[in-house]
Amino acid sequence: MSQHATLTTLREINASVVLESIRADPPISRAEVSRRTGMTKPTVANALDLLVSAGLVRQAEPPGEMHYGAVYFEPVHTLAHVLALDIGTRFVRGALSDLRGTMLARHDERIDDSDPATILRAAVAVRDALSPGGPPGGVPPGGPAGGGIELVAAGVPGVVDPEEGVIRQSNRPALEGMAIRTELEAALGVPAEVETDANLAVIGEHALGAGRGVADFAFLSIGAGVGAGLILGDRAHRGHRGAAGEVDDPPPGEDELPDSPSGDALMSWARTWIAAGLRDGDTTLRLDATPEAIFAAASQGDGLASAIVAEEARRIASRIATISRVVDVELVVLGGGIGLACAGILPEIDAALAGMLRHPPRVEVSALGNAPVLTGGLAHGTRLLRASVATRRISAAAKVSGAAKATITGSGSEGR
Repeated sequence: MSQHATLTTLREINASVVLESIRADPPISRAEVSRRTGMTKPTVANALDLLVSAGLVRQAEPPGEMHYGAVYFEPVHTLAHVLALDIGTRFVRGALSDLRGTMLARHDERIDDSDPATILRAAVAVRDALSPGGPPGGVPPGGPAGGGIELVAAGVPGVVDPEEGVIRQSNRPALEGMAIRTELEAALGVPAEVETDANLAVIGEHALGAGRGVADFAFLSIGAGVGAGLILGDRAHRGHRGAAGEVDDPPPGEDELPDSPSGDALMSWARTWIAAGLRDGDTTLRLDATPEAIFAAASQGDGLASAIVAEEARRIASRIATISRVVDVELVVLGGGIGLACAGILPEIDAALAGMLRHPPRVEVSALGNAPVLTGGLAHGTRLLRASVATRRISAAAKVSGAAKATITGSGSEGR
């Protein structure tokens, strides 16, 4: 029995290695899989038989004409789907992918408040819009090669306790203490992976954004609040309690840090400056100006707006310096509503950093727009789901194969 279990386990391990080789560069021939994995051709053939019977790979069209009759294989991507969620201030944004991790469809649901019940209703609405029977672009109806949503990867504002799945230190009081993982799983009916939104954003930048190929960098999200995600040594760094990157977390009893670049802080002190400027006739800004209006006025040469934006650049540089002094990153990517508006003031941020650090990092604005959290959710979720689906299907196929062999062996014994 132990020998059979060992042989079965070895066969499953070989199949997993071959599957990863196929996923890395499809379509690929048996001979090339053997060369890349170092396995013998019979071992690869055995693993491929198991993967085909598990429905994880299939024969593919050869790439070009010079294939000399070789048989090529490719992974089956549609066995299951991931739903990524970005729980923001005004929207719950959603995106869908199959096992490739490529975004297939998006749907954004507007919200009017951050009440947990509102968040859950919006998450269900996003799920329904991207599921079978939803609008064009959703998951195709099921079938032999089709699969529904099997995992949700959600980014939320605030620290997510890694053990309890509870939101802590959120800049939205209504979400404080929400058991987000358990409540999402109950509402959506599938397992949920929940991360701080900045953590998913930095994973997204590492996968498809400005951080591709960068081993050590940070994503600094500046919107209503401020948070950072870290990639260190090519891996997401969350910290002991998931709170790494909380560079704008005020001490207990205080609403915000006095030097914060957050949107709420910006509007608080900017209004004081604007009121003074209006009294002196030195600005075109209105007292109810939004951050977008302030950045636009600065680009048009408004002196007071330019001064406000310069102060914001200094505050952003201060947060970047805080991160860099500890982890010495090569790059900082700016995102969030205010971060995305900083493309025109990068020189000011660089100049401020030069006065704070001997070796300041490179600073860029995210090219992923409002989708870094969704991009990271899909990258993180599909990595987990690929492993889960592969393990489940390979194990099931191996059991069926082992039972069939045992039946044949038993029948042969009776015949003799």
